[in-house]
This record gives sequence, C-alpha cells and structure tokens, in this order.
Amino acid sequence: MKKQIITTMLASSLAIGLLAGCGSSTYSSTSESNAQAESTDTAEEVKIGVILYNYTDIQGKEIKNYCDNYLAKEFPVTFEYQTAASGDNEAHLQAVDSLISTGCDAIMSGYDTVIGESMEKCDSAGVYYGILFGEAKDEADQDGLYNEYGNWGTTDQSNLYYSDYFLGGSYQFGEDHGVALGEKYGQAVVDAGMTKVGAISFPSYAFSDGLSICEGFTNVLTANGVEICVNEDTNALPAEAGFMSVGDDTKTYIAKYEDMDCLFGMSSGMDMVLPAVNEVGRLWSESNSGEGTLKMATLGYNESSDKYLEDGTLIIGGTNNYVESVAYLFTMMFDAANGNNMKTDETSGFEYNATIGYPTFTNADELNDFKTYVLTTTADDFSTCSVTVDEMKSVMKAYGGTGSWSDLNGLVSRDVEAVKGAR
Repeated sequence: MKKQIITTMLASSLAIGLLAGCGSSTYSSTSESNAQAESTDTAEEVKIGVILYNYTDIQGKEIKNYCDNYLAKEFPVTFEYQTAASGDNEAHLQAVDSLISTGCDAIMSGYDTVIGESMEKCDSAGVYYGILFGEAKDEADQDGLYNEYGNWGTTDQSNLYYSDYFLGGSYQFGEDHGVALGEKYGQAVVDAGMTKVGAISFPSYAFSDGLSICEGFTNVLTANGVEICVNEDTNALPAEAGFMSVGDDTKTYIAKYEDMDCLFGMSSGMDMVLPAVNEVGRLWSESNSGEGTLKMATLGYNESSDKYLEDGTLIIGGTNNYVESVAYLFTMMFDAANGNNMKTDETSGFEYNATIGYPTFTNADELNDFKTYVLTTTADDFSTCSVTVDEMKSVMKAYGGTGSWSDLNGLVSRDVEAVKGAR
C-alpha cells in the first residue's frame, strides 16, 4: 500500500481559480495543457474502496457509472465495491477490513455510523476514510461516549476525528441541515393546493436532518393554513418508519388519516413510500382522484418519477447529488494518496464538511435539466455532469491545481443552474 509523498512535482504549475458555486475552469493555454499532460505521468496509481447497501438502485448505479466509466478512465485509479446493509455495523466493519486487505488507499463510506471503529482500522493501516452521504460530527470527543448518532465510541476512537486519514463528510441538505429545503418542498405542496398533509421519514437517530427538513416544511404549511397530519407520538412531523418496515409503517400512518391528500415521503420516497400508498389504493391519479387519494412529494428519484410527474401524481421530487459527493471525496483522496493532503495543508482552508447540492424538480423542464446535469446514467456523456474531470484537476495539486479545499467546496456545492451555466 503506497502512501509515500511524491518527491518530484511539476517544474511549474499554474493555479487555476474556481469561482465558488459558479463557473468551471477553462483550459486554453498551451503551456497549461503541457503541464497537465506532464503531471499525468507523475500521479501515482490509487485504489479506492466504496461501501454502500446496494448498487442496483439509482444511487448505486450513479456512483458505479461515474466511478467506473468516467473517473477510472481519466485518472490512474481503480475502484473496489463492498456491500453492507444500513445499520449492520458488523457487516460494515467487515467491509472496511476487506477493502484494507485488498490494498485500498482510501475508502468512501455511504454511512456515518461506527466511524470510530472504522477509523481505528484505517488509521492503523494508513488508509484515508470519508463519508459520502453524511456529515462528520465529533460530539463524542467531549465525554468519550457514543453520541446520539452512534458515530464515535471511546475517547481514543473519537480522537481519530483529528487523524490525518479522516477526511470528513458533507452536509447533504445544506449547512442549515435542510430547513430551507423543507421550505421549498412545503411551498410546492401549498402551490399544488394541498389541504391536509403528512410526512414519513427514517428514524431520527439515523436521519437527523429529517427533523430539520420537516421543520421548514411544517413552517410553510402552517403559515398557509394547511392541516398537518402529525405523528401522534410527537405531535409533530414526521412519522417514523423502520429501515426494513417502511411500506408497512407508511400504510399504518396514512390509515389514521383517511382524508389526507398529500404525503411527503422522506424515506426513499419513490422506492418505498409511493409503492406502499399505491398498494392500498390511495395513490392519486386522474382515474383515482376521490377523497383520501394522495399526491406525493418525495426525497428520492427513480425511473418512474418522469411518469408520475407528468401525470400530476408527483408534486416535487429530488435527490442527493451523487456526483458532487463522490467528486468531493475522490478529489481529496486522490490528491492525499499522491502526497497532497488538503486536511494537513494549512493553506487549503480545510473544513470537515463540504456543502453538497440537493437538486429538486417540479416540472418537465426542471426534470430534464436534472437528468442532464445531475444524473450520469441518463445523459449522453459525462461532459454535462455536475463535476467534470477537468474541474477536479483544477483543484488537485497532482495536476498542477490550486490544492484549495475552499475551491473544491465551491465546485461541489453548485445548484443545477450554476452547473448548467458552467457547461
């Protein structure tokens, strides 16, 4: 496993500035092109492991497509994939062990649990570790106990938060943890004329941002006189669904509100919540539009979103920007494995969490832009995706880039309109 620092860097490198959250870098100079060509020979081969619960849903397909069919063809990198069910800590740790044993230089985890135990393994092996779809928290460092999310264990484990090999995570729903996003969803529901609305989400210990999203969502509904179908245990939104029982929990919840007319599905809304509503005959359609039928707002996208949006069943949808999440960790990990660790570089402006965009769509034009500039499995090529290879190289010191974490954060926090403008 190679972690040696490159001793020979480019004779000359041009710092390429990124406008945070705005445009992309341009490559017009002949000398700059030559510098990049030279640096390609300098960058060492890197192996990166990925841990997710599956690679068959839109998230898994997007990540594998972006990694295998784009990054691996443009960089000296190989990817290895492991599967671990959400909440199965033992399986997760076994996946970490397996990836370390096969020589991975870095590991991207889809989960923000058992980080302390994972980091014990990675720090000892000299392997970089980061969280794809969650933020890095260090609350346990205060008392040496597991925090409410179970991220860190003992004091020694929580101190690994500061290890050079822990590269942090990202705010998937904004620095406000989703309040503004919830307001956006709430306004879409109000604009659609809904009058009695509920929401269901994964457990708060695993999806803490769900509470913040519902805070913004509820504020908008309340301000507009929309009736809230509360979780009776908390007298607030959302109702909670178990990881393995989303369908049944959804059916139980909506059965309590026979005249609910809209449901905000936050626990894999398209894959798990919408089908459950459909199974009990309450999914709204032109031919099934009586009292008690439900229109949907969802966190989540799949291939059926197009039809449901066109038919009027789906009011608003959206999903994490998988490309931005992967591009963020990949850029840091590739450069770190080549001796340029942004965490330890005092000039990079490193922070433990980037802010990833959460794109949404409410009409056909927005959905088309979403499929073109966010998804890679539906676009014709990778030149329109949220983060391109050239943009990543503009930040990587291994390719003569700025080495700036601040530039990287700006690159991966762009919304669809900013990405579209950069293309």
